[in-house]
Amino acid sequence: MKFFSIRYCAVIALSAIGILTAKADDDFGLWTEVEVEKSLPHNFDLSFEGEFRTEDCMKQVDRFGATLSLGYKISKFMKVKVGYALIYSYYPTERKEKYMDIAQDVDDEYKEYYWEGYNITDSYWSLRHRFKADVTFDKKFFKCIKVSLRERYQYTHRPEMEVDRLKYRYVRTPLPEGGFLDELRPGYPESDPDVKHEKNTHYLRSRLEIEWDKKKCDWGPFVSFELYNDLQNSMDMDEYKIMAGTSYKISKNHRVKLSYLFNHNIEDSAGENRHVIVLGYTYKF
Repeated sequence: MKFFSIRYCAVIALSAIGILTAKADDDFGLWTEVEVEKSLPHNFDLSFEGEFRTEDCMKQVDRFGATLSLGYKISKFMKVKVGYALIYSYYPTERKEKYMDIAQDVDDEYKEYYWEGYNITDSYWSLRHRFKADVTFDKKFFKCIKVSLRERYQYTHRPEMEVDRLKYRYVRTPLPEGGFLDELRPGYPESDPDVKHEKNTHYLRSRLEIEWDKKKCDWGPFVSFELYNDLQNSMDMDEYKIMAGTSYKISKNHRVKLSYLFNHNIEDSAGENRHVIVLGYTYKF
């Protein structure tokens, strides 16, 4: 417990700094979620959720998907849930520069490179299959503050696929006045499919949430902190999220949610942050 407390405190501090120092190149998006949940006998429930996400200042669709889950409340303080999600994600056009080794010393400590062109991979949509298993513990304090800890094992499989790619190769000639003249080689651009090999990931997602949950109060403000721990890489934390917002109970069966999400991918060398407005609707019956 002390280990997780230290990590959560670190995440809160880092997230606060990230929010206050938002950069011009940070990404902004809008996520929408619609969920339908059906109560079943013997403390079971079945839910279906659809999602639609945008990025690039809400100008580009990032992903959309659907999730089917089955939950079981073991006790007043503990609930388990399993689910399957089908996700389609968008990947933009990518350009990769290509270089050729032209010199190398004996000790293999120094190399010279010659620019020979680049590859252009078309934008594409990728399908992912995701399986999850949750266990959530929650407890209410002072009859109005609910604290919950959710641990989620998440497995994601991306099938292999081919994407259209063009290769551009040039002959570079130095100019007397300086600079270079680049001329496309005969036979280029060349079509060469880019094979995206299948990929499997395993994560432990730990989320701590504090929510105002007072009887006969329709508003439910909350704040949550979530860590992504890579189970294939010694439990390294490579992503974290902080969310703050509120839900509002329209009626017995209908509830809406509005929140702000700050997302940072630690493994991203560019250090880009993502700022997201999340809109949600839930129907329970």
